[in-house]
Amino acid sequence: MSSSTTTNNTPGFNVKASDWDKTSGSYTQLASKGSPMSIPITRLVEMLHTSSPFDSATTILDIGCGPGSATAQLISTHHTAIPASTQLLATDFSSGMVNVTSQVRASKLEALQEGTEKSTWARVVPLVLDATDLRPLLTESISHIIANFVLFMTEDPAKALEEAHRVLKSDGVAACSSWSRMDWIENLALAASRTFPTLGKALPQLPMMPAQWTSVEGVRDLFTDAGFRDIHTEYVEAPMVLPSVEGFAHQFLTSGNPAVTWVTDVLDETEVDQLEKQLVQVIKEKCEANDKGGHILNGTAVLASGRK
Repeated sequence: MSSSTTTNNTPGFNVKASDWDKTSGSYTQLASKGSPMSIPITRLVEMLHTSSPFDSATTILDIGCGPGSATAQLISTHHTAIPASTQLLATDFSSGMVNVTSQVRASKLEALQEGTEKSTWARVVPLVLDATDLRPLLTESISHIIANFVLFMTEDPAKALEEAHRVLKSDGVAACSSWSRMDWIENLALAASRTFPTLGKALPQLPMMPAQWTSVEGVRDLFTDAGFRDIHTEYVEAPMVLPSVEGFAHQFLTSGNPAVTWVTDVLDETEVDQLEKQLVQVIKEKCEANDKGGHILNGTAVLASGRK
């Protein structure tokens, strides 16, 4: 679950900027090509471009940029369309995530040959900024907003959506994503429910997403309430194929990601090892195997776009 912005006020789930700082390095892999997050990112960029082609962009804002995955996808696929005068802002309330995006930018500028892709990366400005308080950005100053797996995790998701609407220009467009289903979380919860009783410990409360953000109908209502029009919502399947269940379970549980720390923070190293073994067993029990022996964790994302 991502990205990168603030706090969720759902009981049992309290994510701080420092939490994302700790996991900023490992989180990059979760949003890499082939990950479940990469599919919604690709579709989200295309939804934004369809709503308002990037050749009309004046300023593009990536809210909760995390390791810069959405910005990278946007530039990779549409750098020839983005005007030379367009500014790109990659923002996150985690300084660790912003630092990763800055490193990605620097590596792109070093590796790319001269051309529109390199010059577009040169105009990316990474900033530490809270999604629920974009006041440093002027009202009606942004033409395009992308917010990938972030708004629902903020301290006040409705306020974050209202802030996005505020900074958009008239006819500006915003696109965001959230999760409807995550097998990796459901399987972790089941593994925890089996493990904690054997340790003589009380099972922590599973962090829950705000209900409205888990359906296309709910997100459409949220966009309407924030003042958006021309709203489009859809589900996108985002499976994760695991060549090694054991490798995934270890990486996941040691990532420091807030998606797992609700259980791992109350366990010692030996107890985490027991949870890891149980997670491997649950995944092999519950998840489909492909013809190459890999297991598939299914995920369903909710995507939405709207116009001011």
